[in-house]
Amino acid sequence: MTRVYDLARELGKEILKTEEVTKLMEAKKAFDADEEAVRLLREYTELQQEMQMKMASGHLSMEEEDEVKKVLTEKSQLIQKNTAAINLFSAETEYNNFINSVFSIIQSTMSGEEEQCGGGCGSGGCSGCSGCH
Repeated sequence: MTRVYDLARELGKEILKTEEVTKLMEAKKAFDADEEAVRLLREYTELQQEMQMKMASGHLSMEEEDEVKKVLTEKSQLIQKNTAAINLFSAETEYNNFINSVFSIIQSTMSGEEEQCGGGCGSGGCSGCSGCH
């Protein structure tokens, strides 16, 4: 079992060297440095959580719900216009797609399935596409 853990650590180290991780770290750093982006996302998240708690407890009138939804929509639109937020969300999506493709390869290997690739992965092999599996 120790070998499996050693391989997992090695895989983790290799993943840290990928373009997807580099982009994600750079986008996260830029986002964290953008006070407006951080504030907008924090306010949006807090308002959304507050609304969910009130809805779950039955303490949210239809008027309050409509008002909160309006404010959430406005904040969402502001977030979607913020370059740092857009770049972070994009980098997170690319990273998640990459990790999902790695996990898919592991699963198909464990199940004994042949990896089916249409050859459209490009020069980086399957690590560059995330759509084969």
